[in-house]
Amino acid sequence: MRTPMDTHFWLRHFATASITAKAIYLLLLILSVVSWAIMIRKGLLLHRNARATRSFLDLYRKNRRDIPGLYRQIGGAKARLESPLVAVFTRGCEELQSFLGREQGPGAAPARTRIGPHQFATLTRTATAVEDKYFLDLEHLLIILATTISAAPFLGLLGTVWGILEAFQSMGSQGATGVTAVGSGISEALIATAFGLVVAIPALLGYNFIGARIRELAGEADTFLADFLALVERDYVREDRP
Repeated sequence: MRTPMDTHFWLRHFATASITAKAIYLLLLILSVVSWAIMIRKGLLLHRNARATRSFLDLYRKNRRDIPGLYRQIGGAKARLESPLVAVFTRGCEELQSFLGREQGPGAAPARTRIGPHQFATLTRTATAVEDKYFLDLEHLLIILATTISAAPFLGLLGTVWGILEAFQSMGSQGATGVTAVGSGISEALIATAFGLVVAIPALLGYNFIGARIRELAGEADTFLADFLALVERDYVREDRP
């Protein structure tokens, strides 16, 4: 007796399926493999980002009054601190250092201790652009998960409809009548719908989880950026007097 739990049943079903059904099954299989690869990759990446963000925030809270010292401390650990906060902080400090003229050569004028409002606005735009670019990279390939969520059930339904049409065509060619003549074909055709849902449901759960983690990380990055810019404005921006 063939049952859905029988391995031979699946192999036999695939072997006897039409070319169209096989193409649908293979496409669903490809979508499933790619979706799982993306979910695993993004999950590991977000885990590293969350861990690095916690480590950096601990350092930042302890040294937020000494931005140059924190920048020197982060410099050696930047490669292993994979976090949007680290990217924003280091790029902001590099821009600030450039404006203050601390990288001038021998014989140059002494470094300034303040920057102007226009330079601060440029620093703000630069740091914001780094944050935006970082999260665009984090969201890269999520469109494939969204496509899988939308397309997989319909591909499965297409496979089912195609299988039912073949079952009725077979019944007509054999001259058989009754439910028993098409029951086996219809039941096997419904496997395509189940396969489509099996592909789509994990992709949906993974997409929602990854999206929630990215939004949480983006909120932390926005809060940090606002605090960092406030410190820079207080300690390094001069007031333009009329």
